[in-house]
Amino acid sequence: MTPSPEPLLSVRDLEVTFSPRKRLFRERVELRAVDGVSFDLTEGETLGLVGESGCGKSTTARGLMRLVEPSGGSVRLEGRELLGLPAKELRSARRDIQMVFQDPYSSLDPSMLVRDSIGEPLDVHVKLGRTERVERVAELLRRVGLPPEYMTRYPHEFSGGQRQRLTIARAIAADPKILVLDEAVSALDVSTQNQVIGLLEELSAQIGLTYLFIAHDLSVVRHISDRVAVMYLGQIVEHGEAARVFDAPAHPYTEALLSAVPVPSPKTQRSRERIVLSGDPPDPSRVPPGCRFHTRCTYAMDVCRTEVPPLTPAQGSGEVACHLHTTGPRLAGASVRTLATRSEVPA
Repeated sequence: MTPSPEPLLSVRDLEVTFSPRKRLFRERVELRAVDGVSFDLTEGETLGLVGESGCGKSTTARGLMRLVEPSGGSVRLEGRELLGLPAKELRSARRDIQMVFQDPYSSLDPSMLVRDSIGEPLDVHVKLGRTERVERVAELLRRVGLPPEYMTRYPHEFSGGQRQRLTIARAIAADPKILVLDEAVSALDVSTQNQVIGLLEELSAQIGLTYLFIAHDLSVVRHISDRVAVMYLGQIVEHGEAARVFDAPAHPYTEALLSAVPVPSPKTQRSRERIVLSGDPPDPSRVPPGCRFHTRCTYAMDVCRTEVPPLTPAQGSGEVACHLHTTGPRLAGASVRTLATRSEVPA
């Protein structure tokens, strides 16, 4: 058997905790936004990180980038531990891992020319001469599908899609190995989304970029991702190859998310079962005991309310954290869709 390649990025048991200011007559409660998240990224692959708003996807990204300081865990980039690095060494390490944010309108300084916005990372990490800097900015603009003469314009002169291309050009200016894309296409219309996704695929093929792609649009995630990790209330509840997760979800939460994705055929759309989750996710400062999803799960059993489910290998690839695979009907890694009815699950 061919050994698996060493991960470019390895995240283990990442925790990010916030401590709200204590209020009069109220107990101070810590909010654990990210609670023990682990995943690997190998060179050239795209990992999609999905889940409802507020589940901890963006905080995970900011934690591994140390834009917010993690309270525990490990983040290793090519074997080098990033947590605990002093500021000067962290700045050097950030050359290899850059971030593209959701809003292209607030990601660019409105008072700076495009050449200065894109050239800023070059000033920090590369130190080029003036002529070389201009040539590099022109090359980056061409790489993201924009004319070099745009470098003398201001951000307000561009559309949303063009601005996102500019932020991508700035992110790749210092030749990073990894791009963390935090909802990078969600603010764009569908046609512009497709163009930006096409650009990301071209860049991956041309310069070997590796992506952590954070999104809530599962149809986009399926198109671009090699593997998918599903988050709920600060934890990853399922992960595996994209095709396996989408075609044979092993966790009830994944099944519910996928049931909300529209399909092109109106006939199929009308006939498919829509799983509606009741209520909102619990307060992260008051996490329920046992499985965190049991308060909204139609398959919930007594054990789900008291015991944390262990990670179980999923059939095909990846792992899932759900008692259905070890107790109850003992799915043993099979898709939750193999349950004909919910009556097969004991109370």
